Amino acid sequence: MAKTTIYSPRVTRTKAPHAHAVKTNGLIFVSGCPAYFDDMQIAHNDFPAQLRQSLTNVKHILEDAGSSLEKVVKVNVFLARISDFDEMNGIYQEFFGTDPENWPARTTVQAAMPRDKFLLEIECVAEA
Repeated sequence: MAKTTIYSPRVTRTKAPHAHAVKTNGLIFVSGCPAYFDDMQIAHNDFPAQLRQSLTNVKHILEDAGSSLEKVVKVNVFLARISDFDEMNGIYQEFFGTDPENWPARTTVQAAMPRDKFLLEIECVAEA
């Protein structure tokens, strides 16, 4: 089984030992994306800004892997605060649209974040 490791030049590369994504067998597996921009910057305590940045990072990774948000089949959203769930749904539709026929499968859970400033992380699987 051949695999291709993906690193987007448009997304901050952390020191953590993982690729932005891996492409194999016609699928792209995107690692959990925090809301980093530039040189490890993050919009501190600003959920809408972090969500938009995280989804933009996912979008860039997919595009640089030869895919797109339209080809996403599964999304996992990890929220630091479940109270952000409703706001997340509204912003999520800015990226995935409002037509239920086009939405990917999704799981959303509350989870402890690996960094204090993270309010969320998003990972996904897309068709290549």
